[in-house]
Amino acid sequence: MPEPGVVFVHNFYQQPGGEDSVLLAESAMLRERGHAVYEYVVHNADIEGMSKASLLKATLWNSATSVDLGKALDAGGIRVAHFHNTFPLISPSGYYAARRRGIRVVQTLHNYRLLCPTANFFRNGGLCEECLGRPVPWPAVVHGCYRDSRSATAAVAGMLTVHSAIGTYARMVDVYIALSQFARRKFIEGGLPAEKIVVKPNFTEDPGIGRHASRTVLFVGRLTREKGVEDLLSAWQLVVERRPGWKLKILGDGPCRSRSHAHASGSEDGRRHLVVRRR
Repeated sequence: MPEPGVVFVHNFYQQPGGEDSVLLAESAMLRERGHAVYEYVVHNADIEGMSKASLLKATLWNSATSVDLGKALDAGGIRVAHFHNTFPLISPSGYYAARRRGIRVVQTLHNYRLLCPTANFFRNGGLCEECLGRPVPWPAVVHGCYRDSRSATAAVAGMLTVHSAIGTYARMVDVYIALSQFARRKFIEGGLPAEKIVVKPNFTEDPGIGRHASRTVLFVGRLTREKGVEDLLSAWQLVVERRPGWKLKILGDGPCRSRSHAHASGSEDGRRHLVVRRR
């Protein structure tokens, strides 16, 4: 009989991101402290070759994944199923597979996908909360927010609409983990049960105390507009005017990578000291 423990359920993205890192960090932390940790993961690379109809069906309810996850849970030893990302290949059907077996369901709210089809309340370079609190997030479909496609956005909006209507998000998850008090308030505003949402910030192992003598500022993350990297690049021009010799290092990858490179190589006097690297 397998040792009682927790299974992490996660849909990896095509571009690695923070959610993937959190999954690995939490898994390692629990194992180091003597807990049994199992994993059930899929990868968005599996989307290649799927028809639009098949992907839409899987996004709403992936029967195949539900059966597969159920078999993994039937192996025994699982007391908690901790979901990190179900979109799009696991789908909310994964919650039902766990609950049918009497397994407690935890969902970490890494982003705002349950409230916003693009998951970030960000559109056209600015804040957008048009879909917040709506039973049907139709503004996102009108704007084609997800992948600049109305059809793709409609698939995400359909998932949110259907599962909100049948009570999946209210009934099938025992505990939601928000990453901050602000995020918790936002999810409550969006309709999730307040009594089910706790706050647990992301973490990293203690790196120790450094000398802080390098005059270097470090940014680590995905190079996307919503992460603020373009604001950072603009602000850095003011920094170097007042702090000659300071350096900015950017580690990451994403849509803003080319602009970051252009910014790094665009200085004639070398004062920007900007370095861009993949992680």
